[in-house]
Amino acid sequence: MKKLLLTLLLTSAALLSNAQDEQGNPPNEIVKYYFIELITNPDKPDLPKMQVDSIQREHMKNINQMVVDNQLMLAGPFENGGGIFIVNVKTIEEAEALVSRDPAVKSGRLLTEVRPWYTTKGAFGIEFKKDN
Repeated sequence: MKKLLLTLLLTSAALLSNAQDEQGNPPNEIVKYYFIELITNPDKPDLPKMQVDSIQREHMKNINQMVVDNQLMLAGPFENGGGIFIVNVKTIEEAEALVSRDPAVKSGRLLTEVRPWYTTKGAFGIEFKKDN
């Protein structure tokens, strides 16, 4: 996951640095998303496994709903806990409200940090190849 994140960030930085017109102005093809770091709360409540499993199931349902609602561009866990969301909403307040309703955040198991993040339009195009 760290390698994917680093690749994504470096690719975006390279695209942004090369994405200029002849006068050095950025093109109109720059878009803003919100990068949300999900941080494992070191003071998270000690809950029974059954409750933790339930929170995780609801967390995954929430992720799927954000995809259905075209709000979530990218999500994934880090190897040692926590993870990221990259969301497509208009304001930082919307991003904060969106993540605050996540069951893992509401339960106090995850903390969050929300930051505006810029990249070139279409940076999330993924091509899947079929195995023949």
